[in-house]
Amino acid sequence: KKLAVLWKTAKIDNVESLLKACKNDELSAIPGFGAKTQANIINAIETLNAGEDRFHYGFVADMADALVASLQKIFKTELISLCGEIRRKALTVGEFELVMAIPQKKFAAASLRRVLNVSSSSPQITKAHTLDELPVTIYHTSSKNFYWELFNRTGNEAHVAALTKKLDGQTAFTSEQAIYARAGMPFIEPELRENTAEWKFVKAKNRKLVTAEDIKGVVHNHTTWSDGVDSLKDFATACIRRGYEYTVISDHSKNAHYAGGLKEEKVLRQMAEIDALNKKVAPFRIFKSIECDILVSGELDYDSSLLQKFDLVIASVHQLLKMNEKKATARLIKAIENPFTTILGHMTGRQLLIRPGYPVDFKKIIDACAANQVVIELNTNPYRLDMDWSHIPYALEKGVMISLNPDAHSIGEIDNIRWGVDAARKGGLTPDMTWNAMGLKELESWLKTRKKAPRKTRELIPG
Repeated sequence: KKLAVLWKTAKIDNVESLLKACKNDELSAIPGFGAKTQANIINAIETLNAGEDRFHYGFVADMADALVASLQKIFKTELISLCGEIRRKALTVGEFELVMAIPQKKFAAASLRRVLNVSSSSPQITKAHTLDELPVTIYHTSSKNFYWELFNRTGNEAHVAALTKKLDGQTAFTSEQAIYARAGMPFIEPELRENTAEWKFVKAKNRKLVTAEDIKGVVHNHTTWSDGVDSLKDFATACIRRGYEYTVISDHSKNAHYAGGLKEEKVLRQMAEIDALNKKVAPFRIFKSIECDILVSGELDYDSSLLQKFDLVIASVHQLLKMNEKKATARLIKAIENPFTTILGHMTGRQLLIRPGYPVDFKKIIDACAANQVVIELNTNPYRLDMDWSHIPYALEKGVMISLNPDAHSIGEIDNIRWGVDAARKGGLTPDMTWNAMGLKELESWLKTRKKAPRKTRELIPG
């Protein structure tokens, strides 16, 4: 309706004209297009424009690996590797960057039509595109300097600088491990090289980063009971086939009517189906849960008489996302302090390259979770990856566990856990602080103990 009004009243028929009109305050005379609405439109368009030349890591990672494998086969060498932000497994990437121990002259002469379209080339750098039009930058180096170039082109500038000053100008190494050893440090995984979590991580010796193999259960799944496309039975079967020990079914609560949210009577019927299924799939277990809407007041969507029937509750914001930091922080903390909240879902509501999250005071949120024994979700959907990995170190410092949850609406989306693992590793997450790295018996014990434990709430709502 608003688009029709714009077209009829202001003759605006494209995004560029709309952005220009809002910036020049040309729409304020049109009902519904005051200063606040125009500001929101500007923010939305600029957010989309900023992400126009970037890609979700989860949608291009396999393509990048396939490109490397193809080039290694063509040139019959292993000295070809991804580097830059895609090797660091950034949440979004702008291009595929590679280091190759292949001279540009030989590279240019190779038959690459099945792999790349080369646009320009020099002895140092080749610019190209994949056959899917994804940009590629290739850095040429010698075999002698390959690992130095790989190191230099992988970490962010500050990380590389911190180690380079310890290397005394040496550039010939037989591995990246040798570079770190020369600098007097243990090897640092590529995804950690952001000059943030890695230094504290390596100081705690013999720690290991979480891996996909550490995950024992699939938490946060939506079935045909709400807006998922697969049944409860199909989800359980898919998880069993993948080797998991349990799944947490968390369909939408009643306030999410647009997503088939469950009214109280429907919740009880779903619980009965779960009880019946658990008898058939044992020792695998389906946990009864709900993704419960956090209302604008911070209250949860059901009253305590129903909430207490769930094995656990994931509390998330889905509506009325336009909040300032004070309101958003207060809303989340109120939900965190609810004695039935087990996990805080997608902390900021962001959608990468599409919609920024609402602003929150991350430290206050994490402090509240610590005080109330609430787990924080890292939503592993590649569009979300929320909480952001950069806040994981503070959560670990406060003893807050992280759960890597696919928010799956189909059984295929279970496998999105891998993208959350990649993001979590960037923040230094370890298996012992990963909630769903607990086996079934350990998780059951954790839930039982938590329900009995007193809640240590404290005043954290910003005043």
